[in-house]
Amino acid sequence: MSPKRKPLNKTDEPSDYGTEERIFHAGPDGIRIERVDKKLGGAKRLRVTNQTPLDRHYTRGQITRRQFEAGQQLYRLWYRAGRSTRVSVDYTAVRVDGGGKGSEGSGEAFTAYLAALRDIGQDLAKVAQWVVIEGSSAKSWAEEQGHDPKGGVVVLRLCLDALGDHFGMAR
Repeated sequence: MSPKRKPLNKTDEPSDYGTEERIFHAGPDGIRIERVDKKLGGAKRLRVTNQTPLDRHYTRGQITRRQFEAGQQLYRLWYRAGRSTRVSVDYTAVRVDGGGKGSEGSGEAFTAYLAALRDIGQDLAKVAQWVVIEGSSAKSWAEEQGHDPKGGVVVLRLCLDALGDHFGMAR
């Protein structure tokens, strides 16, 4: 008996797209369906495109693609350095070192992260930390510092442009 083939007009089983509530709050403009692999008819995933303030500033047109990618690059360095908050830790679990160079990579990523912040200066580094890493809005940063709330986006643009220059991104 040969295995049954799936009809051509049927889609794959849906993958876990998250909760219904998360999709509802993202709205129709905040969701994009992307292919996971390059094969035709391959699995797809749902990506929420407005979950961070950086995403929202980009979708609203307040920052350019270069600025958005510079912020994403800084976040990737911070994440690779292992600085993201951990939700829960089981201290009783058995830990096994996977070998390889995991700790070396995280150390190098943290050094690159600190070098990027040092290169853009202390004031702009605070904005990058506030918006890109901590996930607060540029407006709330400006209000916290006693500046005009509308000026927060302007400072964020300057910060992300400086990061783009640091990472060597083309203008």
